[in-house]
Amino acid sequence: MNSLPVFAKFLPLKKVLQSVLLSGIILLLLSALMFFAGAKFLPGVTQQYMSSVFRSAGKTDWMFYAHPFIVSIALKWFWERYKTILKGSLFLKAVEMSLVYGIVALIPVLWLTFSAIDVSFSMVITWLFYGLVQAFAAGIIFAKLNP
Repeated sequence: MNSLPVFAKFLPLKKVLQSVLLSGIILLLLSALMFFAGAKFLPGVTQQYMSSVFRSAGKTDWMFYAHPFIVSIALKWFWERYKTILKGSLFLKAVEMSLVYGIVALIPVLWLTFSAIDVSFSMVITWLFYGLVQAFAAGIIFAKLNP
């Protein structure tokens, strides 16, 4: 007879949810920090957001705030699937995870975005940087909480 409590089989799910939630919160804070840093240090790029290409405040604003949590779920899945392949220190694992994410996901979608929407190359580069920072931060969190 199994001596583990019934809820013990859900402990891995609890650990996954905790790391996704923590990662989502950190990524949300990072996005706010990077927004304000961009406004201060890259005012020309920030000014480009006033274009009609971007929606002004509206019904879909909540999606911006949900984005870090969606990214955290996707990156957590990637981490769980490939963490045994990522070698080295916690820092190196996070760097490799962010580079793989950048090459596999960010560059193709940003290429398509740049070719289809009237946005500047500098704006696309800031999005690439932002995505790499997000993946790196999530990689640090996941490597720390679930090596």
